[in-house]
Amino acid sequence: MTEKEFEPEVIKINDSENAHIDANGNLFIDGASYIEGMDDYEWFFAVNSEHFPMLYKKLSGISEPPEDIGNELIKFLQENGKKVSDLTEICKANGIAHHFSNWM
Repeated sequence: MTEKEFEPEVIKINDSENAHIDANGNLFIDGASYIEGMDDYEWFFAVNSEHFPMLYKKLSGISEPPEDIGNELIKFLQENGKKVSDLTEICKANGIAHHFSNWM
């Protein structure tokens, strides 16, 4: 890799959330809700790549993780209408380390 800065591909996973895999292979998802008459609401979710196999298994029910698990995880989220709220719930229920923050 050259000295040029790594720019991750940002992928829209649903109407309100975008995801990307960083240079270290970790997953980041940010989202926002802007509803007229209500406060803006934004959120941020992150999970380390070492937790992808367990997260993928709990999301999909498939115990053998795919080869390119980071991109397959994003693809699964897109195709199955999963959101950060689903990921956060699964992480909490299964002791998967993650980060979630939000602000209004």
